[in-house]
Amino acid sequence: MNTLPRNTNDNSRRRTYLNAVAFLMPPVTVWAFSCVFLFPKLKQIWRDTGFDDSTVRGFMGTSDFFVRHGVFIAAFFFLLLILLEWRNPAWPRYRRASVSVLVFLLNSAVLVSMMATLISVLLFVPGLLPRK
Repeated sequence: MNTLPRNTNDNSRRRTYLNAVAFLMPPVTVWAFSCVFLFPKLKQIWRDTGFDDSTVRGFMGTSDFFVRHGVFIAAFFFLLLILLEWRNPAWPRYRRASVSVLVFLLNSAVLVSMMATLISVLLFVPGLLPRK
């Protein structure tokens, strides 16, 4: 006789959120490292070179916003997931896809942020070289 275990919903819930945490740990670690070590150094280089570009200023403003308010944003999404699990009976059907899309978007945001940091550094390098 083929019978499903009684707690398949709990298993699926646990597996979905554990996978999300596992896939979010590397980019969150990289983002935290860059907030502590890379962005302050990048700002210092930016000030030393006298480079004044609205694109770079916008990038730095965006990174500062997420550094300052990242905990509140994460808490908002955490509470939203708790409310969906608690109050929405249709949520189990969409849980896996929704959490996967959220994890993909956060991973992509970290990758774009790192690419913007690299491009910014390449823009600053000529300002650091001595002029002949």
